[in-house]
Amino acid sequence: MEHAHSETSELIQRLVSLSLTENGEEIEGILKNLRLLLTQSQESQETLARSAEFSSFLDAVSFNPLMRTEHRVAHNLSLQVLANSVVNNEVTQRLTWNLHGSKIAEQAYASPLGTPNNILLMIMYNIFLSGRGSLVTDQVALQTCVRLWRALIEARCPYSPEYLHFFLEHFIVQNGRACVACYQKLDTEDRIAFLDYVAHYLYKNSPNGEVTLFLLQHFAKEFRLKSDCILRETLKLKHELHPREVHTLLRIIASVSGSEKYANVYATDHSLFINVSSLLRCVVAAGKEPDGGGLDKPMTKLEEVALTSGIDAGYEKNVSYELKTLLVRCSANLLYENKENRGYCLDTQLLPALLECTTMDARNPLMREWSILAIRNACINCPEAQQVIAGLTMQGSAPNDTLSELNLDMGALRISDRRQ
Repeated sequence: MEHAHSETSELIQRLVSLSLTENGEEIEGILKNLRLLLTQSQESQETLARSAEFSSFLDAVSFNPLMRTEHRVAHNLSLQVLANSVVNNEVTQRLTWNLHGSKIAEQAYASPLGTPNNILLMIMYNIFLSGRGSLVTDQVALQTCVRLWRALIEARCPYSPEYLHFFLEHFIVQNGRACVACYQKLDTEDRIAFLDYVAHYLYKNSPNGEVTLFLLQHFAKEFRLKSDCILRETLKLKHELHPREVHTLLRIIASVSGSEKYANVYATDHSLFINVSSLLRCVVAAGKEPDGGGLDKPMTKLEEVALTSGIDAGYEKNVSYELKTLLVRCSANLLYENKENRGYCLDTQLLPALLECTTMDARNPLMREWSILAIRNACINCPEAQQVIAGLTMQGSAPNDTLSELNLDMGALRISDRRQ
């Protein structure tokens, strides 16, 4: 035991006596020896954790973002040494987190993004799972992971740290109640990033477990409380609500309500259907206003999506993009084999709004197809809905700028210029 302590101390003394610039290869060799030594005894782990000299080395190398690029190998090795020092050792976990916890959490989502982020999360995850004295709290763990996910999205980084997924899956699959409590304390941008991760998890149909019922039900509640901000001015709500959060909640609800795995989650939540259908009617009505009712007007002309269009090419990043499609998609899913919602569909006069959505709109891809499915689901085994449709009178084809420009009413695809 004394031998392990002595050997570890000697390696640390050699390490801190060298210059990384002049003795890079030697330092890397020492770090590799330390990394191996720490797997052999708890005494070595504790010697390292108590070393003030190694703590200074960590500050200079492991927690220095510049080292991620200037001395990448030594930086990664130093983090691996730190990771090995906390494995299955309550003493070193406490010492390490109390001394370096804030730096570990901060650097876990720092740029440049890559392997170091995963190693730092691995350190946090080991300490977190031990649960000793709640060293790494749920709030710190979730916030750190969400900020890393946010950084990955913003940088369009393809790297996918495995411990990021281990951590977040712990919350959304195993600990929904703690997840909800922490989610509510996140700032707006972090909440949106977390919701984006859940939407991504559902889209990928991850085999690592189902999102907890408690969390999914909370999302429906959040949507009901915040959905009307879609129709308000964003700037006035900057510090309270954000349309992007509602939009992402809607993406989650659309995925859940249309999934066989989660088929019954929202089946009896009739207030959710009423909320979705009411919002759809409002959005459709707003689109008829001269100014679009504060929302982006539909894009139904070829010239609007052409390369020479004066419309901002980044319209797909706007909150209005796919909004009506998501609302129609949710309506279709929530109407499927749901007698109560079919009744509410009549009460809220949703069918005329769905019929308004059977058009092509570049801002709402597949809206037409989803609206047809929604109308079908509303009419099956519902004579009242069928009667509403039967009572409509054909007044000719609805005007469609795209079809007119393509000359499809003549039975062939010919481009024509309506200005001539």
